[in-house]
Amino acid sequence: MTATRQPRPLDRHTQIGDLADSVRWMVKRALIPVAVILAAETALLFFTGSPGATAFALIAVGTLVVLGLWRAKGIGLPLVPLLALQNLVVYGLPIVIGHEVLSLYPANYITQSGFEVLIFSCSLIGFWRLGMGIFHPAPSTSYALRSFKQEGAGKLQRIGFGLILGSSLYLLLDSLQLTSGVFGLLPEGSYSLVSTLISAAGACGFFLVAMFVGSRSVSAVGQFVFWALLVGDCFISASGFLLSATTALVASVMIGLFWSSGRMPWRYLVVVVSVLSFLNLGKFTMREQYWTPEGDQPQVGLGEMPRHYAEWIQASYETIAPAGPGGIARDDHEKRTKGQSLLERVNNLQNLLFVIDAIDAGHIAPLRGATYTLIPPLLMPRILWPDKPRTHEGQILLNIHFGRQELDSTLQTYIAWGLLAEAYGNFGPVAGTLVLGAFLGLCFAWLESFTARKLLISLEGFIAFTILLGIMGSFEMVASVLITSVFQSVMVLIIASVPFVESTSLQRPGAKVT
Repeated sequence: MTATRQPRPLDRHTQIGDLADSVRWMVKRALIPVAVILAAETALLFFTGSPGATAFALIAVGTLVVLGLWRAKGIGLPLVPLLALQNLVVYGLPIVIGHEVLSLYPANYITQSGFEVLIFSCSLIGFWRLGMGIFHPAPSTSYALRSFKQEGAGKLQRIGFGLILGSSLYLLLDSLQLTSGVFGLLPEGSYSLVSTLISAAGACGFFLVAMFVGSRSVSAVGQFVFWALLVGDCFISASGFLLSATTALVASVMIGLFWSSGRMPWRYLVVVVSVLSFLNLGKFTMREQYWTPEGDQPQVGLGEMPRHYAEWIQASYETIAPAGPGGIARDDHEKRTKGQSLLERVNNLQNLLFVIDAIDAGHIAPLRGATYTLIPPLLMPRILWPDKPRTHEGQILLNIHFGRQELDSTLQTYIAWGLLAEAYGNFGPVAGTLVLGAFLGLCFAWLESFTARKLLISLEGFIAFTILLGIMGSFEMVASVLITSVFQSVMVLIIASVPFVESTSLQRPGAKVT
């Protein structure tokens, strides 16, 4: 592959490895500019005497090592560079903006946190490279939709729009409370299974159509329908004041636009980040008003949504503008919303510093893998085990063991941890990050090798995409949440797709058979 390589046109022959070339091409172009920016920021932090300067330098080095090695050897699903960039943001950004958490811990703890991220990055890429030597690419035979061989790009667009329309119709009916009677006739736990399937179908549909939108092969009417349905689905999904409900949809579109054009969709990102950042300011005020003490979300009907969003916009506005007569006092409101900006949401440095301090200064013993042994029972579908423990059991155990929460408070809210802080809390310094990096590196190598030659529009392709979305949103998850959510989505996809797929092997015309 050369530096001028452009993405191939999307068709029924497109493989996951073809789209991975777009990521490699972009990483190759961006690696030197990114290195220069990170070096300049590191120099600035040292010049200004920031206590996190050394930690940022270590995080930056780990990121560049991962990107450089993956660029040279990556062949498929880009999970490794995605996680490296995610860590750069959630651990490095708080240092760049001079977050107040830097003043709460000694400088050596901050440096240690950077060292842990560096160890994780090196362990991740090292074991990924080892795994790529062990696992060989799987055959190109995929489970594609029946009659897939005879169809062209038009069929792919129809599939994508069909998935979007189906998931949008379900959301609309659910918001009108027209599905409760159906679920009342089904076994307990059916709602979560159906919701998981609809979410996965919608995400796959938006991803697929976004690729056609990015390649400018969708009509003006089709583009209008696509963007209108995206806005409508996000409008309904976030109506319970939970912005994470829209993450899969907006991320799906971003990936689709990027993979089809080979360029980052900056205008789309600016709009999405701006809207989410603004609404994020007022969501806690709305939750205080409408959520139950147990943390249950309100059942908002479609007709009530405009009024709720108007209140939400007003609450967000009042956090950044002085209150007028009769409004919420600015200083009192700031106390209640302080630390709840979008930057706070992507701050995992505070979690890692907390657990470093708890183990080193607080002398709290690590959990020795206790949060990981909870995972197998959680994989059981709730429809078969209605009294199954909460998916967040690992997070609950961490918070209670390290004194961040009491058991009763976990019924109202969860304090996030992230995979790296969880690993540290289980096995302590160095060992936890090494174990986590090794496990993820080998898993990502197997996934990348297995999916590289699989058709993008196939069961394997949709499963790979679902896993990619799971990793994108994993920065504040613990392993029990990430694994169970991805596992449930994948199993539902497989069960729902089996009647409609068949073993298919397609070679692009002129391609060499390997």
